[in-house]
Amino acid sequence: MNLNDLKLQIELIPESTMHLNLRNQFTSYQWRQFSQDIQRRDQYTCCICERVKGDTIDKLHCHELWTFDNQTQVQSLTGFQSLCFQCHMIKHIGFATMKDWVEKYQLIEHFCTVNQVSRKQYAQHFHEAVQLWIARNQIKWHVDLGDYIS
Repeated sequence: MNLNDLKLQIELIPESTMHLNLRNQFTSYQWRQFSQDIQRRDQYTCCICERVKGDTIDKLHCHELWTFDNQTQVQSLTGFQSLCFQCHMIKHIGFATMKDWVEKYQLIEHFCTVNQVSRKQYAQHFHEAVQLWIARNQIKWHVDLGDYIS
């Protein structure tokens, strides 16, 4: 299974850069305002499963989009998307289950439904994501927040 073929993918952030993000550069108020701007842009809809805020979900999360360049060892912030709680927790499933924010089986069910895959295919994707995370943890990443921070 190719990671890029799935609509909803696990994205494990390297340990060394886990808290180096735009959210931590903002106050709570600034992040809330910024998140609301992203939700408005995304028409209050989860960019992955397309559930709408107010219909079937109570709130949306602002998810940071990153690219990783192994050659330059730069992790770059490339954008943002509105995600429902379940899609966002799948993106960070290791952190989410470690913090005990949600039952893992519920996330797996959501992943399988959104991607129309089996639990076995989920397990394969999870294994591939963990292997990628292990490899990325061997690199000393430089974080580029781009034009989002002055």
